[in-house]
Amino acid sequence: MSAHSQRATRAAGLTAAFAGLVLGLMSAGGPDRAAHARQKDDKKDEYPRPTEKEKLKQTLIGAAACKQCHDTADPTMNDEYKSTLGYEFVRLWENKVWGVHDLHSTAYKNLLTNRCTEVKDGGDKPNTTAQRMEDNMRRAGVDARYKKQDYTVSTDTQCLACHASTKQPASIAPHKTWTVDSFNPRDGVGCEMCHGHGSLYRFRHQESHMDKANAPKGATSIVDWRETDPKIKAEWGLVNLRDAAEATNRCASCHIGNLDEGRFVTHDMYAAGHPPLPPLDLIAYTREQPRHWGLPSEMPYLKTLAEKDPKKANAVFHIRADESHVARRFVESTVATLHSSAVVTGQLALDGKEDGLDYAAFDCASCHHNLKYPSDRQDRGYNARPGRPLFRPATFALTRVVMEHAAEMPGGGDLKASLEALATVEKNLAVAFTSKSLGDPAKVQAASAELSKWSADTLKRLNGVKYTNDETKKLLAKVQAATQKPVADPEVAQLYTWAFETLVLDQTPPAADKKPPAALEELHKKLKDVVVSRLRPNAAFYYEQGANGGIPGPTVEPVDTRIGKRMELFNSFKNAPFRQAFGDVKPFGK
Repeated sequence: MSAHSQRATRAAGLTAAFAGLVLGLMSAGGPDRAAHARQKDDKKDEYPRPTEKEKLKQTLIGAAACKQCHDTADPTMNDEYKSTLGYEFVRLWENKVWGVHDLHSTAYKNLLTNRCTEVKDGGDKPNTTAQRMEDNMRRAGVDARYKKQDYTVSTDTQCLACHASTKQPASIAPHKTWTVDSFNPRDGVGCEMCHGHGSLYRFRHQESHMDKANAPKGATSIVDWRETDPKIKAEWGLVNLRDAAEATNRCASCHIGNLDEGRFVTHDMYAAGHPPLPPLDLIAYTREQPRHWGLPSEMPYLKTLAEKDPKKANAVFHIRADESHVARRFVESTVATLHSSAVVTGQLALDGKEDGLDYAAFDCASCHHNLKYPSDRQDRGYNARPGRPLFRPATFALTRVVMEHAAEMPGGGDLKASLEALATVEKNLAVAFTSKSLGDPAKVQAASAELSKWSADTLKRLNGVKYTNDETKKLLAKVQAATQKPVADPEVAQLYTWAFETLVLDQTPPAADKKPPAALEELHKKLKDVVVSRLRPNAAFYYEQGANGGIPGPTVEPVDTRIGKRMELFNSFKNAPFRQAFGDVKPFGK
């Protein structure tokens, strides 16, 4: 087996599932849990912690268990929810959206081919993308990597890693030990792949006790779990998705890759038929997931806490009063995405220390683009040797924009140094990628570690600035200004477009008819044949998908339809019409 094939074998995981963002599986009350509730008279000073033995038993409980509480059409009619005001904290109808609209719920079905039992029995149709990939893998049977003639993508642990739910966390059952039996494909990518395996926190996060004197206004019971330190909740298995960096890291595991967690789309997989992964944008992805949770401004419990106890609101829920929650989350997730990219790049450098990095570590468009003269790439310029493939540029481009704004904000003095350091780190990584035809692994590993440290330090420094509405609009102006500079890469254009939409929506309250702001409607029309402005090209606009109403379901289009449209625009991208579309649009109609 070649060194390249060996490296592909060790690099794991097909990515298509978005390991989605939710603002909490932490409600109180539920129709089936009275027998499990921990009734007590007095609060404990410190929330209990699980034993090390308990932690090792953490397992998947499945979406059906979560559904028992999070599938209520009108939670205000449930007496237990009334006693804790659980619906003022989380929606409690999350499953109704996930089960109908969320592509994660169908992730496993994207692996079905004509060789699968589910298809042979007539219950499901084969997925043409998976079929193409499987057939190509079988044709390559001369290489032992491809499982010879009995290979199927639906039983490949590298594919199941991102298309199904693992029965235990990778920290307990490492990916090198995975077999087909390590997965539960029924839910696709279920709740716990984002929120954490729920066997330990399932009943803990439901427990309440009567305390009329200290309960939230209108409630009669208290749920101690709600305001418990997120680090303690993590010990019970719950992932702190309210922290933008943690949420991004969770999503990036599949949507960017993480070799230590058994997830990465190799170049072999792409060549065989796996669709190219779009750049990760936490806010855009979760908006079109579609969102099945409430923003802090929409949830009375969180809104009140931010006003009465700002310190706790920030420490526990990562929200701040008098600040745009969306803008902060957008900025922090942008920097965190760069961090996740640095992590997997360093892993690939270590994995490919003998003969260079897997081709998937490089910018696809460096090779896969139409030759043009004159070229937008030449106008943009190069950060290292022209003609050698670099890393994907989109996340760096967007990070520079948010850092240019942050460096000018009140209290952003330290961020000026971060902006300057980013240029140095990016240059070092570019040199490492281009000093050899497939990158210099040792230099790439060192530069990736430097970038990872930069990201972590910058996230801490961002705590010193506040994203007021005025500052959010200034950030929006920076994004729009960036579109007027030479943009040679369609993924950069895509991230700028999503960022613009995120910030306009944040600063434009929903209209009574729920129609999109006029500026976005105008922009989408102009960009229709220029850049991908929707993850689902034919999806209707929405602010939030509710338990009732909103966009009609199901909205799941065939993979080939969505990917085909995206790649058609990707391959025909031109900077001039993109620049003109943004140059003419006025964000707030003035």
